[in-house]
Amino acid sequence: MISRRTFAGAVLGAPVALPFLARSGFAATPTHTLKLTFADTQAHPLYAVLKRFAENVNKRTDGAVDIQVFSIGQLGSGTNIITGMQTGIIDLCAHTSGFIGPLFPRFQVVDLPFLFPDAKTAERVLDGPVGGQLLDLMPAKGIYGLSYGHWGWRVVSTVERKVPEPADIKGLKIRVQPGAIFAAMFRTLSANPIAIDLTEVYLALSQRTIEAIETPMISVAAGKHDEVVRTINTTNHVYNVGVLMASKAKFDALPEQARSAIRAAAQDMTGDWRTTIAAATDETAARFKAKGLAILPVDQDAYRRQVEPVYKQFRDIIGPDLVDAVMKEVGKG
Repeated sequence: MISRRTFAGAVLGAPVALPFLARSGFAATPTHTLKLTFADTQAHPLYAVLKRFAENVNKRTDGAVDIQVFSIGQLGSGTNIITGMQTGIIDLCAHTSGFIGPLFPRFQVVDLPFLFPDAKTAERVLDGPVGGQLLDLMPAKGIYGLSYGHWGWRVVSTVERKVPEPADIKGLKIRVQPGAIFAAMFRTLSANPIAIDLTEVYLALSQRTIEAIETPMISVAAGKHDEVVRTINTTNHVYNVGVLMASKAKFDALPEQARSAIRAAAQDMTGDWRTTIAAATDETAARFKAKGLAILPVDQDAYRRQVEPVYKQFRDIIGPDLVDAVMKEVGKG
C-alpha cells in the first residue's frame, strides 16, 4: 500500500503530471463506456456525425468516456430505442421526432405538415425558446434532450405510381412512421398509411406489401430502397427533426465533468449534423438521377391545402398554446 507521504513525494517528483491532473479532472476517474444508437443504418451519413461526436467526447474527457455507436436493429427497433432510453438499457440515442411524438404528444408540433417553409426557419424555431420548451418535457419521462439535428426533408418514394398532385396518392399503400400525425396526414390524402419498422421496409417494398415510403431521401439510399422504388416525389412535407438524447438515469450517474463534456460535444454536433445532411441530400439526389430514378416536383401548395385539417385535428392534442407559439415563430421569418 502506498502511504500518503510516498504518494505526495511521487507527485512532487513528477511536475509534469500535476498540471494534467489539475486541468483535466479525469485522470483518477474510471473509464465509462456508453452505448449510442440511432434510427438508421451505418450507411447513413449521420453515422459518421455520431462517430465524430463520440471522438469529441473522448477528447474532451481525456479518454475517460468511450462512446460506442450502433445502428438501428443492433440494440432494438426504432420504437424500442425510446423505451430502452427510459429504462437505461440504452445510454444515448439520436432519433426522429416521429418516434418521440407518441411519448411526448406536444412534440408532434414539429411534424405538422408543411409547417416550415425552409431549413433556416426550422433551425431558428428549434434553437429558440420553443425548441427549449420541447426538450424540457423529456426529463419527466427519464430522458434528457441534448441537441437538435436534421434527418432531412421527408419525401414520398414510390415503386410505380407518380404522385405530383394530391389526387394521385389516393389508395396508395405507404409506410409511415409510428407517430399518429403521419398516419392522419396520409389518411387526409386518402392514402392507406401502414406503420412498420424501418428494418422491414425493403422486404415490404419488394413484395409490394407497400407501394411507397415517406422518408428523407438519404434514408432511401441508406436502406437501399432505391433498388426498389423508381420515383422520388419531392413533397418535402415535413422537416424531419432529429434529437440527440440521453438516458436520465445513466447521464445523472456520470461525473459532472463527463456530463459537461457530453453536453458541450452535443452542441458542437448540431451544426455538423445539419450541414452533413444538407450536403448528403444534394449528393443523393444527383446519384439517384444518374442511376435513372425520377426526381419529381409536386404541387406543394395543393398538398398543403389538402392536409390543413390535420392542424385542427391535432391542435388540442399538441396544445393550442404551443401550436400558436410555433406558428408565430414561423411567421417571423
